[in-house]
Order: sequence, then C-alpha cells, then structure tokens
Amino acid sequence: MTKTMHCMLAAFGFGVWMLVAQFATAQQAEQAYAVGNEQLAEGDLRAAIQSYARAVQGDRSNQQYAQQFLLVRQVLLLHQAMDTETDVQRWKQSAQALRTFYASRGLHEQALPVDEAVFARDQSANAAIQLAETRLALNEHAAAADALRGLEPERVTPGVRALLAIAWARQGKRDEARQVAGQVTVSNDAGPGTLYLVARMHGAAGEAKTSMELLRRCFEAVPPSRLDDLKLHARTCPDFASVSATPAFAAVLQTASKVAESACSGGSSCGSCPMRTQCASGGQ
Repeated sequence: MTKTMHCMLAAFGFGVWMLVAQFATAQQAEQAYAVGNEQLAEGDLRAAIQSYARAVQGDRSNQQYAQQFLLVRQVLLLHQAMDTETDVQRWKQSAQALRTFYASRGLHEQALPVDEAVFARDQSANAAIQLAETRLALNEHAAAADALRGLEPERVTPGVRALLAIAWARQGKRDEARQVAGQVTVSNDAGPGTLYLVARMHGAAGEAKTSMELLRRCFEAVPPSRLDDLKLHARTCPDFASVSATPAFAAVLQTASKVAESACSGGSSCGSCPMRTQCASGGQ
C-alpha cells in the first residue's frame, strides 16, 4: 500500500471518527434538552437552565436550545428583580411577567407565592382575581373565596363577584353561588375577560342558557389569534362541566370572532400591557 493510500485512509478514518463524535454530542445535547423540559415542567428552573446550557454547549447551531436557555434565564432574572427592585411599577411588571410565565405553563404552585406577594402589596380587584384563580387551580377553593371576600367594598368588581360565586360552586355551595350570581350584571360594552368570568360563573351555578349566551359574546369579542386558545380553555374548564356535552356548548364553540386583530395580540407576554385586564385571557 502506497504512502498516499495510507494518508487517504487515515484521513477517512479521522473523518468518520469526527462524524461519530458529532453525532454522539448531538445526541447528548438532545437528551440534555429533554431533561431540561422535564425539569421546567416540574418548576425546577435552576436545574432546567443547567440542562439547557449543556444542550447549547453540545449543539450551538440549534436555535431552539438557545431560545429555551434564554427564556429560563430571563425568568430567573425576574425572580431576582422581585427580590431587589425598589421601583414599585417595575416590580409589578416583573411580578406580572413572572406570573404570566408560570400560569401559561400550568405551574400554579410556582405562581402562588408570586400572586401572594402582589396581593400583599396591591389589594386590587385584579390582584385578588389572579390570586383566587391560582388557588382554584390548586383546588384551594375556600382560600380562593377568602381572598375575594376580604376586598374592600369599593374594590369589588363584577369579575370579583363572578369568581367568588365560582369558588362557592366548586365547594358544592350552589345556593350561595346563585345568590352572588344574582348580584352580577354585565354591561353591553363589557370586555371579553369579564364576559368569560361571568359565563363561567353561570355555568358553575347551573344556569346553562345564560352561561352559553355570555360565552358566545365573549368569543365574538376575542381577537382571532386568541380565540382557539380560549376555546381550548373552555373545553377543559370545570365550570362548564355540566354543559360541555350538550349541543348548545358545541354550537357556541363554533362562534367566530367579530373584532379586528389587535396590533399586540401576537405578542409573547401580556405582562407589561396596560390593557391586559381587559383582554380575553385577563392578562394570564
């Protein structure tokens, strides 16, 4: 065998080894990313960011790995901001962005201390609603009712009353729920967030016809880009459980939006939006 042949074979062997090494590294990066996703789903952000960092190191060309690393890094920075920020408005923005992140991923146990911290500083209707929603998601129905009942009368909105009725209904206190529901009126210009809450309230109280009418109005008022997600939420919301198998509910789910697309509705977060309490998701 000639010297040239030896060199060619050596180069070929080195190339094969490099391909095998790259494949192994890519596999390790993929595994690290999968572990990071599992850790994130459990709310363990510090472990998740370490796994995402290993994924990025293993495959720097993968934008998905880098984006997930940067996302979790930003969430950890928001946690730090809540501990150190002295400006009230910036603190609230950080808290809302953090809460939005947790709520959108169903990490309600992680959202709860954020909601409690916000409510301790600002006992507004919106803060109470967010805290109560998180407690309801954790099946802490009595605690959710307590958070809402403790508001000063001038801060009680239709949304607060609606959620209080839901909290009563989920405890099996249907009479109390209907009593509160009777105190709630919805104006013609009510936003989709309020309409959705009140529709849930009537569904939980067993008032199907009113619930479906309000849900239809809500869907009509939601921007098209948000409508599918809201309908998915409605399908799984326990407050519509008594009507979810009915033809009326199926018909309402076919409702189309009647509003133009919002300039911001393609955004990734409602955390700093001044209109977040009026949108379909209530800023969640």
